Amino acid sequence: MKNALTNIRGIQIFRSLRHHNYRLLLGSTIVALSGYWILITARGWLVLQLTDSAFWVGMIAFIMGIPSLFFAPFGGLYADKLDRRRLMLLGHGISALLILLLATLVSTGVIAIWHIAVISVLLGTVWALTDPASLAIIPSLVTPDDLMNATAMNTLSWQIGRFIGPAIAGVLMSLVAMGGTFYGAGIAFVVAFLLLSRIRPPATVISRQTSIWRNIREGLGYIRSNTMLMTLILMVAGVSLFATPYFLLMPVFARDVLGVGEAGYAQLMMAVGAGGLGGAIIAAKLGDFKRKGWLLIGSALAFTAMLILFAMLRSFPLSLGLAVIIGSANGLFIAVTTAILLSIVPDQFRGRVMSLYVMTWQLPSIGSLMLGAATDWVGLPVAVVTGALICIVFILGVTLRLPALRRF
Repeated sequence: MKNALTNIRGIQIFRSLRHHNYRLLLGSTIVALSGYWILITARGWLVLQLTDSAFWVGMIAFIMGIPSLFFAPFGGLYADKLDRRRLMLLGHGISALLILLLATLVSTGVIAIWHIAVISVLLGTVWALTDPASLAIIPSLVTPDDLMNATAMNTLSWQIGRFIGPAIAGVLMSLVAMGGTFYGAGIAFVVAFLLLSRIRPPATVISRQTSIWRNIREGLGYIRSNTMLMTLILMVAGVSLFATPYFLLMPVFARDVLGVGEAGYAQLMMAVGAGGLGGAIIAAKLGDFKRKGWLLIGSALAFTAMLILFAMLRSFPLSLGLAVIIGSANGLFIAVTTAILLSIVPDQFRGRVMSLYVMTWQLPSIGSLMLGAATDWVGLPVAVVTGALICIVFILGVTLRLPALRRF
Protein backbone atom coordinates (compact mmCIF):
# COMPACT_ATOMS: atom_id res chain seq x y z
CA MET A 1 0.00 0.00 0.00
CA LYS A 2 2.81 2.37 0.88
CA ASN A 3 4.59 1.59 -2.39
CA ALA A 4 1.39 2.20 -4.32
CA LEU A 5 0.94 5.56 -2.64
CA THR A 6 4.55 6.45 -3.38
CA ASN A 7 3.98 5.61 -7.03
CA ILE A 8 0.88 7.80 -7.08
CA ARG A 9 2.89 10.64 -5.57
CA GLY A 10 5.46 10.23 -8.29
CA ILE A 11 2.91 10.80 -11.05
CA GLN A 12 2.30 14.51 -11.55
CA ILE A 13 -1.26 14.06 -12.69
CA PHE A 14 -2.22 12.43 -9.36
CA ARG A 15 -0.19 14.67 -7.05
CA SER A 16 -3.18 15.93 -5.04
CA LEU A 17 -4.10 12.35 -4.08
CA ARG A 18 -1.27 12.35 -1.52
CA HIS A 19 -3.71 14.14 0.80
CA HIS A 20 -5.84 11.57 2.67
CA ASN A 21 -8.87 13.82 3.21
CA TYR A 22 -8.88 14.86 -0.43
CA ARG A 23 -8.83 11.21 -1.55
CA LEU A 24 -11.95 10.59 0.52
CA LEU A 25 -13.64 13.68 -0.91
CA LEU A 26 -12.79 12.59 -4.44
CA GLY A 27 -14.14 9.09 -3.86
CA SER A 28 -17.34 10.45 -2.35
CA THR A 29 -17.75 12.87 -5.26
CA ILE A 30 -17.30 10.15 -7.89
CA VAL A 31 -19.90 7.91 -6.24
CA ALA A 32 -22.41 10.72 -5.69
CA LEU A 33 -22.06 12.00 -9.24
CA SER A 34 -22.44 8.48 -10.61
CA GLY A 35 -25.72 8.36 -8.70
CA TYR A 36 -26.68 11.77 -10.06
CA TRP A 37 -26.11 10.69 -13.66
CA ILE A 38 -27.96 7.43 -13.12
CA LEU A 39 -30.86 9.57 -11.92
CA ILE A 40 -30.66 12.07 -14.80
CA THR A 41 -30.32 9.36 -17.46
CA ALA A 42 -33.22 7.28 -16.17
CA ARG A 43 -35.41 10.30 -15.45
CA GLY A 44 -35.07 11.69 -18.98
CA TRP A 45 -36.12 8.40 -20.55
CA LEU A 46 -38.95 7.90 -18.04
CA VAL A 47 -40.39 11.38 -18.68
CA LEU A 48 -40.22 10.82 -22.43
CA GLN A 49 -42.09 7.52 -22.00
CA LEU A 50 -44.75 9.06 -19.76
CA THR A 51 -45.41 12.19 -21.84
CA ASP A 52 -43.96 11.60 -25.34
CA SER A 53 -42.99 15.30 -25.27
CA ALA A 54 -39.64 17.08 -25.63
CA PHE A 55 -41.22 20.01 -23.82
CA TRP A 56 -41.85 17.92 -20.69
CA VAL A 57 -38.31 16.51 -20.76
CA GLY A 58 -37.07 20.10 -20.71
CA MET A 59 -39.68 21.18 -18.17
CA ILE A 60 -38.65 18.60 -15.57
CA ALA A 61 -35.00 19.57 -15.96
CA PHE A 62 -36.04 23.22 -15.63
CA ILE A 63 -37.98 22.49 -12.46
CA MET A 64 -34.91 20.95 -10.86
CA GLY A 65 -32.79 23.97 -11.71
CA ILE A 66 -35.14 26.70 -10.50
CA PRO A 67 -34.38 26.38 -6.73
CA SER A 68 -30.74 27.22 -7.39
CA LEU A 69 -31.69 30.72 -8.51
CA PHE A 70 -33.27 31.40 -5.11
CA PHE A 71 -31.29 29.28 -2.65
CA ALA A 72 -27.72 29.05 -4.00
CA PRO A 73 -26.73 32.42 -2.38
CA PHE A 74 -27.79 30.99 0.98
CA GLY A 75 -25.86 27.82 0.21
CA GLY A 76 -22.77 29.93 -0.41
CA LEU A 77 -23.29 31.82 2.83
CA TYR A 78 -23.69 28.57 4.79
CA ALA A 79 -20.51 27.25 3.15
CA ASP A 80 -18.65 30.29 4.50
CA LYS A 81 -20.29 30.28 7.93
CA LEU A 82 -20.96 26.62 8.80
CA ASP A 83 -19.08 23.32 8.79
CA ARG A 84 -18.74 22.46 5.09
CA ARG A 85 -18.42 18.72 5.63
CA ARG A 86 -21.64 18.59 7.65
CA LEU A 87 -23.47 20.55 4.97
CA MET A 88 -22.35 18.02 2.37
CA LEU A 89 -23.38 15.10 4.61
CA LEU A 90 -26.82 16.63 5.03
CA GLY A 91 -27.14 17.05 1.26
CA HIS A 92 -26.14 13.45 0.49
CA GLY A 93 -28.43 12.04 3.17
CA ILE A 94 -31.56 13.91 2.06
CA SER A 95 -30.78 13.20 -1.62
CA ALA A 96 -30.61 9.47 -0.91
CA LEU A 97 -33.99 9.50 0.81
CA LEU A 98 -35.69 11.45 -1.99
CA ILE A 99 -34.27 9.28 -4.76
CA LEU A 100 -35.21 6.08 -2.92
CA LEU A 101 -38.76 7.47 -2.58
CA LEU A 102 -38.83 8.05 -6.35
CA ALA A 103 -37.59 4.49 -6.91
CA THR A 104 -40.41 3.13 -4.76
CA LEU A 105 -43.04 5.13 -6.65
CA VAL A 106 -41.72 3.83 -9.97
CA SER A 107 -41.43 0.22 -8.76
CA THR A 108 -44.99 0.16 -7.42
CA GLY A 109 -46.39 1.54 -10.69
CA VAL A 110 -48.00 4.63 -9.17
CA ILE A 111 -45.53 7.14 -10.61
CA ALA A 112 -47.00 10.25 -12.23
CA ILE A 113 -45.36 13.26 -13.79
CA TRP A 114 -46.22 15.42 -10.78
CA HIS A 115 -44.32 13.03 -8.48
CA ILE A 116 -41.21 13.52 -10.62
CA ALA A 117 -41.73 17.29 -10.61
CA VAL A 118 -42.05 17.57 -6.82
CA ILE A 119 -39.05 15.34 -6.09
CA SER A 120 -37.02 17.27 -8.68
CA VAL A 121 -37.81 20.56 -6.95
CA LEU A 122 -36.81 19.14 -3.57
CA LEU A 123 -33.55 17.71 -4.92
CA GLY A 124 -32.75 20.99 -6.64
CA THR A 125 -33.31 22.84 -3.36
CA VAL A 126 -31.04 20.49 -1.40
CA TRP A 127 -28.25 20.75 -3.95
CA ALA A 128 -28.51 24.55 -4.15
CA LEU A 129 -28.01 24.78 -0.39
CA THR A 130 -25.18 22.24 -0.11
CA ASP A 131 -23.22 22.12 -3.41
CA PRO A 132 -21.20 25.32 -2.82
CA ALA A 133 -19.59 23.61 0.17
CA SER A 134 -18.29 20.79 -2.04
CA LEU A 135 -16.14 23.26 -3.97
CA ALA A 136 -15.29 25.64 -1.14
CA ILE A 137 -13.87 22.80 0.99
CA ILE A 138 -11.18 21.78 -1.53
CA PRO A 139 -8.50 24.38 -0.63
CA SER A 140 -8.64 23.29 3.03
CA LEU A 141 -7.84 19.67 2.10
CA VAL A 142 -4.72 20.27 -0.05
CA THR A 143 -1.67 22.50 -0.05
CA PRO A 144 -1.71 25.67 -2.22
CA ASP A 145 0.71 24.23 -4.78
CA ASP A 146 -1.65 21.28 -5.29
CA LEU A 147 -4.82 23.38 -5.69
CA MET A 148 -4.80 23.51 -9.52
CA ASN A 149 -4.26 19.76 -9.69
CA ALA A 150 -6.91 19.10 -7.03
CA THR A 151 -9.40 21.23 -8.93
CA ALA A 152 -8.64 19.38 -12.16
CA MET A 153 -8.97 16.05 -10.35
CA ASN A 154 -12.31 17.23 -8.95
CA THR A 155 -13.48 18.00 -12.48
CA LEU A 156 -12.13 14.60 -13.50
CA SER A 157 -14.32 13.04 -10.82
CA TRP A 158 -17.36 14.83 -12.29
CA GLN A 159 -16.57 13.36 -15.68
CA ILE A 160 -15.95 9.88 -14.26
CA GLY A 161 -19.41 10.05 -12.71
CA ARG A 162 -20.80 11.35 -15.99
CA PHE A 163 -19.35 8.30 -17.76
CA ILE A 164 -20.07 5.63 -15.14
CA GLY A 165 -23.59 6.83 -14.30
CA PRO A 166 -25.13 6.47 -17.78
CA ALA A 167 -23.31 3.15 -18.24
CA ILE A 168 -24.83 1.78 -15.05
CA ALA A 169 -28.21 3.27 -15.94
CA GLY A 170 -28.14 1.61 -19.35
CA VAL A 171 -27.42 -1.79 -17.80
CA LEU A 172 -29.99 -1.38 -15.02
CA MET A 173 -32.75 -0.16 -17.35
CA SER A 174 -32.35 -3.31 -19.43
CA LEU A 175 -31.97 -5.72 -16.48
CA VAL A 176 -34.14 -4.46 -13.61
CA ALA A 177 -36.31 -1.79 -15.31
CA MET A 178 -36.76 1.81 -14.18
CA GLY A 179 -37.49 1.18 -10.51
CA GLY A 180 -34.27 -0.73 -9.96
CA THR A 181 -32.33 1.94 -11.83
CA PHE A 182 -33.52 4.64 -9.44
CA TYR A 183 -32.72 2.40 -6.46
CA GLY A 184 -29.17 2.20 -7.82
CA ALA A 185 -28.97 6.01 -7.84
CA GLY A 186 -30.20 6.21 -4.24
CA ILE A 187 -27.72 3.59 -3.03
CA ALA A 188 -24.88 5.56 -4.66
CA PHE A 189 -25.72 8.59 -2.50
CA VAL A 190 -25.73 6.39 0.61
CA VAL A 191 -22.21 5.15 -0.21
CA ALA A 192 -21.08 8.73 -0.89
CA PHE A 193 -22.43 9.74 2.52
CA LEU A 194 -20.40 7.00 4.23
CA LEU A 195 -17.17 8.01 2.48
CA LEU A 196 -17.68 11.68 3.27
CA SER A 197 -18.29 10.91 6.96
CA ARG A 198 -14.67 9.74 7.26
CA ILE A 199 -13.20 13.12 6.28
CA ARG A 200 -11.61 15.10 9.10
CA PRO A 201 -10.77 18.51 7.62
CA PRO A 202 -8.70 21.02 9.61
CA ALA A 203 -10.67 23.34 11.86
CA THR A 204 -11.47 26.78 10.45
CA VAL A 205 -12.37 29.99 12.22
CA ILE A 206 -15.98 30.87 11.38
CA SER A 207 -17.49 34.29 12.03
CA ARG A 208 -21.17 34.50 12.90
CA GLN A 209 -21.44 38.15 13.89
CA THR A 210 -23.12 39.69 10.87
CA SER A 211 -26.62 39.17 9.53
CA ILE A 212 -27.46 36.78 6.68
CA TRP A 213 -28.47 39.54 4.28
CA ARG A 214 -25.43 41.63 5.07
CA ASN A 215 -23.18 38.65 4.39
CA ILE A 216 -24.91 37.98 1.06
CA ARG A 217 -24.65 41.65 0.05
CA GLU A 218 -20.98 41.63 1.03
CA GLY A 219 -20.34 38.61 -1.19
CA LEU A 220 -22.22 40.10 -4.15
CA GLY A 221 -20.34 43.37 -3.70
CA TYR A 222 -17.03 41.54 -3.85
CA ILE A 223 -18.08 39.75 -7.05
CA ARG A 224 -19.23 42.99 -8.71
CA SER A 225 -15.94 44.71 -7.85
CA ASN A 226 -13.82 42.03 -9.53
CA THR A 227 -14.01 42.35 -13.33
CA MET A 228 -12.21 39.07 -14.03
CA LEU A 229 -14.47 37.19 -11.65
CA MET A 230 -17.64 38.67 -13.14
CA THR A 231 -16.42 37.90 -16.67
CA LEU A 232 -15.68 34.26 -15.88
CA ILE A 233 -19.08 33.73 -14.28
CA LEU A 234 -20.86 35.45 -17.19
CA MET A 235 -18.99 33.31 -19.70
CA VAL A 236 -19.93 30.11 -17.87
CA ALA A 237 -23.51 31.37 -17.64
CA GLY A 238 -23.67 31.99 -21.39
CA VAL A 239 -22.32 28.54 -22.24
CA SER A 240 -24.60 26.89 -19.67
CA LEU A 241 -27.73 28.66 -20.88
CA PHE A 242 -27.34 28.41 -24.65
CA ALA A 243 -25.11 25.37 -25.33
CA THR A 244 -25.02 22.89 -22.46
CA PRO A 245 -28.81 22.16 -22.38
CA TYR A 246 -28.35 19.80 -25.33
CA PHE A 247 -27.47 16.89 -23.01
CA LEU A 248 -30.74 17.21 -21.09
CA LEU A 249 -32.59 16.70 -24.39
CA MET A 250 -30.40 13.72 -25.30
CA PRO A 251 -33.36 11.28 -25.01
CA VAL A 252 -35.02 13.20 -27.86
CA PHE A 253 -31.79 13.16 -29.90
CA ALA A 254 -31.52 9.40 -29.40
CA ARG A 255 -35.11 8.46 -30.20
CA ASP A 256 -36.37 11.06 -32.65
CA VAL A 257 -33.23 12.32 -34.45
CA LEU A 258 -30.90 9.30 -34.54
CA GLY A 259 -33.56 6.60 -34.27
CA VAL A 260 -31.94 4.57 -31.49
CA GLY A 261 -33.52 3.22 -28.30
CA GLU A 262 -32.55 3.38 -24.65
CA ALA A 263 -29.30 1.48 -25.24
CA GLY A 264 -28.21 4.02 -27.86
CA TYR A 265 -29.28 6.84 -25.55
CA ALA A 266 -27.10 5.46 -22.74
CA GLN A 267 -24.16 5.13 -25.17
CA LEU A 268 -24.47 8.78 -26.20
CA MET A 269 -24.44 9.88 -22.57
CA MET A 270 -21.43 7.63 -21.91
CA ALA A 271 -19.61 9.10 -24.92
CA VAL A 272 -20.02 12.62 -23.54
CA GLY A 273 -18.74 11.39 -20.16
CA ALA A 274 -15.76 9.62 -21.75
CA GLY A 275 -14.82 12.82 -23.56
CA GLY A 276 -15.18 14.78 -20.33
CA LEU A 277 -12.73 12.37 -18.71
CA GLY A 278 -10.21 13.16 -21.42
CA GLY A 279 -10.63 16.91 -21.00
CA ALA A 280 -10.25 16.75 -17.23
CA ILE A 281 -7.15 14.53 -17.56
CA ILE A 282 -5.59 17.09 -19.90
CA ALA A 283 -6.28 19.83 -17.33
CA ALA A 284 -4.80 17.72 -14.51
CA LYS A 285 -1.73 16.93 -16.60
CA LEU A 286 -1.15 20.60 -17.42
CA GLY A 287 -1.13 21.50 -13.73
CA ASP A 288 -0.47 25.20 -13.09
CA PHE A 289 -0.67 26.09 -16.79
CA LYS A 290 0.43 29.66 -17.57
CA ARG A 291 -2.03 30.37 -20.41
CA LYS A 292 -5.26 29.50 -18.68
CA GLY A 293 -7.20 32.30 -20.39
CA TRP A 294 -6.52 31.07 -23.92
CA LEU A 295 -7.20 27.50 -22.85
CA LEU A 296 -10.56 28.54 -21.42
CA ILE A 297 -11.54 30.51 -24.55
CA GLY A 298 -10.38 27.77 -26.93
CA SER A 299 -12.18 24.97 -25.10
CA ALA A 300 -15.43 26.99 -24.96
CA LEU A 301 -15.31 27.72 -28.70
CA ALA A 302 -14.44 24.09 -29.54
CA PHE A 303 -17.35 22.85 -27.43
CA THR A 304 -19.93 25.06 -29.14
CA ALA A 305 -18.56 24.54 -32.67
CA MET A 306 -18.60 20.75 -32.32
CA LEU A 307 -22.13 20.96 -30.92
CA ILE A 308 -23.29 22.53 -34.20
CA LEU A 309 -21.84 19.59 -36.14
CA PHE A 310 -23.42 17.13 -33.71
CA ALA A 311 -26.86 18.66 -34.24
CA MET A 312 -26.52 18.34 -38.02
CA LEU A 313 -25.49 14.68 -38.09
CA ARG A 314 -27.85 11.75 -38.66
CA SER A 315 -25.26 8.97 -38.30
CA PHE A 316 -25.18 7.28 -34.89
CA PRO A 317 -21.48 6.19 -35.05
CA LEU A 318 -20.37 9.68 -36.10
CA SER A 319 -22.56 11.20 -33.39
CA LEU A 320 -20.85 9.02 -30.80
CA GLY A 321 -17.45 10.26 -31.96
CA LEU A 322 -18.50 13.89 -31.86
CA ALA A 323 -20.07 13.39 -28.43
CA VAL A 324 -16.62 12.36 -27.15
CA ILE A 325 -15.04 15.54 -28.57
CA ILE A 326 -17.85 17.71 -27.17
CA GLY A 327 -17.47 16.16 -23.73
CA SER A 328 -13.68 16.63 -23.83
CA ALA A 329 -13.90 20.34 -24.69
CA ASN A 330 -16.58 20.90 -22.05
CA GLY A 331 -14.59 19.02 -19.39
CA LEU A 332 -11.50 21.11 -20.09
CA PHE A 333 -13.55 24.33 -19.99
CA ILE A 334 -15.06 23.43 -16.60
CA ALA A 335 -11.71 22.39 -15.10
CA VAL A 336 -9.90 25.57 -16.13
CA THR A 337 -12.76 27.86 -15.05
CA THR A 338 -13.06 26.22 -11.64
CA ALA A 339 -9.30 26.36 -11.06
CA ILE A 340 -9.13 30.06 -11.91
CA LEU A 341 -12.06 30.89 -9.65
CA LEU A 342 -10.68 28.98 -6.66
CA SER A 343 -7.24 30.52 -7.12
CA ILE A 344 -8.32 34.18 -7.29
CA VAL A 345 -11.00 34.18 -4.55
CA PRO A 346 -9.95 34.51 -0.87
CA ASP A 347 -11.26 31.89 1.55
CA GLN A 348 -13.68 34.23 3.36
CA PHE A 349 -15.60 34.79 0.10
CA ARG A 350 -15.07 31.40 -1.51
CA GLY A 351 -18.39 29.85 -0.50
CA ARG A 352 -20.43 32.81 -1.68
CA VAL A 353 -18.58 33.05 -4.99
CA MET A 354 -18.94 29.31 -5.52
CA SER A 355 -22.66 29.60 -4.84
CA LEU A 356 -23.00 31.94 -7.81
CA TYR A 357 -20.91 29.51 -9.84
CA VAL A 358 -23.21 26.68 -8.75
CA MET A 359 -26.16 28.75 -9.99
CA THR A 360 -24.61 28.68 -13.47
CA TRP A 361 -24.58 24.86 -13.27
CA GLN A 362 -28.37 24.99 -13.15
CA LEU A 363 -28.76 27.27 -16.15
CA PRO A 364 -28.78 24.23 -18.49
CA SER A 365 -32.00 23.27 -16.74
CA ILE A 366 -33.49 26.66 -17.59
CA GLY A 367 -32.10 26.52 -21.11
CA SER A 368 -33.59 23.04 -21.53
CA LEU A 369 -37.09 24.51 -21.11
CA MET A 370 -36.46 26.93 -23.97
CA LEU A 371 -34.81 24.19 -26.00
CA GLY A 372 -37.68 21.78 -25.36
CA ALA A 373 -40.28 24.36 -26.38
CA ALA A 374 -38.27 25.30 -29.49
CA THR A 375 -37.92 21.62 -30.38
CA ASP A 376 -41.68 21.16 -30.54
CA TRP A 377 -41.77 24.20 -32.86
CA VAL A 378 -38.73 23.98 -35.21
CA GLY A 379 -37.13 20.65 -34.32
CA LEU A 380 -34.23 19.81 -31.99
CA PRO A 381 -31.33 20.22 -34.49
CA VAL A 382 -32.33 23.77 -35.47
CA ALA A 383 -32.87 24.74 -31.83
CA VAL A 384 -29.44 23.41 -30.79
CA VAL A 385 -27.60 25.08 -33.69
CA THR A 386 -29.27 28.43 -32.88
CA GLY A 387 -28.26 28.23 -29.22
CA ALA A 388 -24.67 27.28 -30.09
CA LEU A 389 -24.34 30.20 -32.53
CA ILE A 390 -25.58 32.64 -29.88
CA CYS A 391 -23.03 31.19 -27.48
CA ILE A 392 -20.15 31.60 -29.97
CA VAL A 393 -21.00 35.26 -30.53
CA PHE A 394 -21.11 35.78 -26.75
CA ILE A 395 -17.72 34.11 -26.18
CA LEU A 396 -16.05 36.12 -28.95
CA GLY A 397 -17.54 39.33 -27.57
CA VAL A 398 -16.18 38.64 -24.07
CA THR A 399 -12.77 37.73 -25.51
CA LEU A 400 -12.50 40.98 -27.46
CA ARG A 401 -13.77 43.22 -24.65
CA LEU A 402 -11.55 41.81 -21.90
CA PRO A 403 -7.91 41.50 -22.97
CA ALA A 404 -6.96 40.60 -19.38
CA LEU A 405 -8.70 37.26 -19.81
CA ARG A 406 -6.47 36.39 -22.77
CA ARG A 407 -3.39 37.26 -20.72
CA PHE A 408 -4.41 35.31 -17.60
